[in-house]
Amino acid sequence: MRDRGFVAYGTAKGALSHMTRLMAADLSPKIRVNAIAVGSVATSALETVLTNDAIYNEMVSRTPVKRLGEADDIAIAALYLASDASSFVTGKIFEVDGGLEEPNLVLGIPDV
Repeated sequence: MRDRGFVAYGTAKGALSHMTRLMAADLSPKIRVNAIAVGSVATSALETVLTNDAIYNEMVSRTPVKRLGEADDIAIAALYLASDASSFVTGKIFEVDGGLEEPNLVLGIPDV
């Protein structure tokens, strides 16, 4: 399913992906460049979601792992990318999103 209202968000994500690959090529071999594509994480940015049971339940039910992310989920990914364990990784987008392949909140924007 595709929903309306995600043009700016999708464009920004696409630009981040392309920039990550280009910077990795430009800065190799001395500097590795990777990015973390974050899904819905329970932070103050989602305060409306966290305080509205209907929206919260919809987002959780549409997320394959059946929960929202926590800040520690992202921190652990960043730690991996900053460590020697990822020394052969560059130009990649590390998806920490609970398995999302489509938005987990339907905006319901009508046809124009």
